[in-house]
Amino acid sequence: MCCCSAVPGGAVSRRMTFPRRSFIAAGAARTACAALAVLPVPAQAEPKPVAANSAPGLTLGALFPLSGPSSLIGDECLRGVQLAVAEVNAAGGVAGKPVLLVPGDAYMRAQSTVAAGALLSAGHFGLVLGSGTSDFSYPGSAAAELAQLPYIEISAPADGITGRGFKFLLRTSLTSTMIANVAVAAMLARYAGKKIGVLFNTGASEGAIAGAALAAWGQSQISVRLVIGYPPDVADLHEPVARLQRAGVEVLLHAAGPDDVLQMFQAAHDVNWHPAAIFGCGDGYALRETAQALGSALDGTFVVAAPFYPASAQPIAALYQDRFAVAPRSADSLTSYVGARLVLDALGKIGGDTSKLLDTLRKTDLPPGSLANGWGVAFNKDGQNDRAFAVLQQWRGGTLQSVT
Repeated sequence: MCCCSAVPGGAVSRRMTFPRRSFIAAGAARTACAALAVLPVPAQAEPKPVAANSAPGLTLGALFPLSGPSSLIGDECLRGVQLAVAEVNAAGGVAGKPVLLVPGDAYMRAQSTVAAGALLSAGHFGLVLGSGTSDFSYPGSAAAELAQLPYIEISAPADGITGRGFKFLLRTSLTSTMIANVAVAAMLARYAGKKIGVLFNTGASEGAIAGAALAAWGQSQISVRLVIGYPPDVADLHEPVARLQRAGVEVLLHAAGPDDVLQMFQAAHDVNWHPAAIFGCGDGYALRETAQALGSALDGTFVVAAPFYPASAQPIAALYQDRFAVAPRSADSLTSYVGARLVLDALGKIGGDTSKLLDTLRKTDLPPGSLANGWGVAFNKDGQNDRAFAVLQQWRGGTLQSVT
């Protein structure tokens, strides 16, 4: 149970009273959900080698973490790509030819380059989509760059991904700075004068978000009471949370993956810490599985992320439900869908010629609201879509709702 009381700024002050055993059981249930999410299915089976030019249409590579700790995020991203490919194929394919989607798995960051190389050597790919997380995007896109193959990043946010001067890389989705700027602006507007703390996973995505937030506060000459980073494989957050409590932190920005969100709430419960507001950034806070595991304890938590299936995307949510027999688990599937659909539509306009894809995308100019999630399209000189944006959302009654 979670007894909540209103506090200034529209958030909820948490009084987490759920028993420890219930919390641990919920965490175990969430882990089980993650395991079930990556059970092999035909659409995600390891591909057999495809001889060059033997495919009847366009062979599209997809590099996501489909096993290991980031598998839930990777699987959700892949589902979005699968929806886009199925939709295009149902309408006749690209230039009258079907699109064949071949996923590649990268369990750990060190294996991403190997996985990308194996994916590229397995067949004649026109391009690769990725990556689920920034940890996999860096090496995966580097492998594609060496192969001079278009790599379209449709989900990973770290700013540095598009800061390496790559010629074969474009990103359709958010950056860590976009996420951080929305979070910082919301915290300053709603909780001016409150003591701010930052807790972050040092993984490539979450670390980049924390760094961008600290830079934004520095520009605004706002002091941050305490900043704590922890490794991605952390098993216990009691000590960092206790430090935040002792420092008197009232508003927390937490950049986290799925597992460490649960650990932070467990630690806050155990030390009886009740910050006025929590602003969650990173993949962990926007997952439906996180809400199912934490229950009412998550109510009132702010989330800064890509738009989660707004009204304009409800037809895609219905397609998701029909295909996977569950509701969308996070915005990652929608974000990946719009990125993949943008790429496939561009290919359709150029007769499926992947050698012209990057130039075609760079020249694309679509106003905000053109894509199903509300984004537009305009790539800058670094290959970043400047018309992607993050939104402020909040968990209320087990649902993630937009906040104005």
